[in-house]
Formats: sequence, C-alpha cells, structure tokens
Amino acid sequence: MPLPPALAAKLSKRGIITPKHKPSEPLKKIDYKGLSTCPNKNNIFHECTRWCETHWKGVLTPEPKYMRNMQKLLAKFPLPNNWTEVFDKGVGRYYYWNMETDMVSWLPPKHPKALLTRSAAKLRERRILAEKEEKLRDKDTAKKDKENDRISDKEKDRESDEDDRNHRSKYGDRRDRDRDKEREDRRKRDRDDRHRRDKEKRQKKDDQLDPMDPAAYSDVPQGTWSDGLETNKIRADNTASGVLFQQRPYPAPGAVLAANKDKDRKK
Repeated sequence: MPLPPALAAKLSKRGIITPKHKPSEPLKKIDYKGLSTCPNKNNIFHECTRWCETHWKGVLTPEPKYMRNMQKLLAKFPLPNNWTEVFDKGVGRYYYWNMETDMVSWLPPKHPKALLTRSAAKLRERRILAEKEEKLRDKDTAKKDKENDRISDKEKDRESDEDDRNHRSKYGDRRDRDRDKEREDRRKRDRDDRHRRDKEKRQKKDDQLDPMDPAAYSDVPQGTWSDGLETNKIRADNTASGVLFQQRPYPAPGAVLAANKDKDRKK
C-alpha cells in the first residue's frame, strides 16, 4: 500500500526513504554537419534550425552545363588516389574529399587555385567546443574573482573599521575621506579590469574568419554583413540570380570583388 503524499514527503525530507526519480532522457547528440539541403551549412558560424528544414529543399541533380564543365575539369586535373567527389545538395555543386586526411576542396586538388581546408563541420565543431570551454573558464574565473573580492572587501572593511575605532579621534573626517577614496579607486580598478577582459574576448571573436570568405585566403579585405545582398547594388554581382552567398562557389566572391574594383577604377 503506498504511503500518503504528506507522510512520504516528511520521510523523504528526513532521509528515511529515497524518492523515485524518472529516468532522464538521453541527451541529443549535436549534428555539426548541418542540414544537407541548407546552402548556409558551409558557414561555420551558421547552425541549422527548424527554419532551414522547412525552407531549404536543396538541389537533387546538378545542371547539365555544370556537369559538362566538371567533366572537362576532371579530365585536365584528374583526382589523385583517396580523393572522391561528393555532391552538395545545398549549393548544387560537387566538392572533393580526401578520405584519409579528411581535407576538402571546391576544385580538384591538382588545380593551381585549389584551396585545401578542413570541412565546415569540423571547423564548426572546433568553434563550438572552444566556446563552451571558454564559457566554463570565464564562469570559474568570475566565481573566483567574486569570492576573492568578497573576502578582500570583508578584510579591508574590517581593517578599516578597526583603524577607525583606534584613530578616529586623531584623524577624524580626513581618515573617512581617504578610506572612501581608496575603496572607490579599488572598485574602479576592478571595473576597468573586467572591461578590458571583455574587450579582449570580443576582439578575439572578431578576428575569426569564415574559411569560405575570400579574406581568409587572399588580399581582399574582410566584408560586412551587407556585402552580396541584392539591395547592395554597389558591391553585389548584378549577374547573379539570387543572393551572392547562395551562388558559392560559383561565382567566386574574390572574382566578384576584383571585377567591381576594376569597374570602379575605370570610372
């Protein structure tokens, strides 16, 4: 016969009986590869959500003209051993993958302009794990700093109170002003240190580049979030039928920027 809820709660509070807990559900494993039909999964800072699943249908088969050009390219630059081509449904293009080293490239590895790099999934996994470790370290550091500040403030306040009791008659209001000024200076230094640490962390995040961004492997300056949008007619490719980043790797962002630069120079 089960115990009444009130009696069971009292016995559980005293530690006489152990309450039964429901088995916890296993944690869902994070998929760093992203949705196969999402064209933005090649960006290591993008994480696919429900929106990507409902809006991006992908490209099931490549265009015939693209296949003919790819065959010509492979005939001129054949793939070495352990390299294979993989079709990306998100952008409707093939990329080349080394099955041993896990390196990838949008062009055949023997092509003079081929850029071998880690896959976006590997770089995204490394970024997320590094951010988690950094958050844990920051949390531990903040906790230790808070505890040290609390202990230090308590000790300094106790010393200040003791000094006030012993020397109030001698120093009077001047001692109070000096103590308040010292305490205010200490708090200001702590605030400056915290601001400096936050600024360094923000600067570190700003220095990270997307491996698909031309600024990561050429002299082209790093663009802003508006570069490549249809509304940005000055820096966008007018021949593209959609948003520039959806056309990756054709046309190449670096070629578009160079063409825009030549066009502005001629004007």
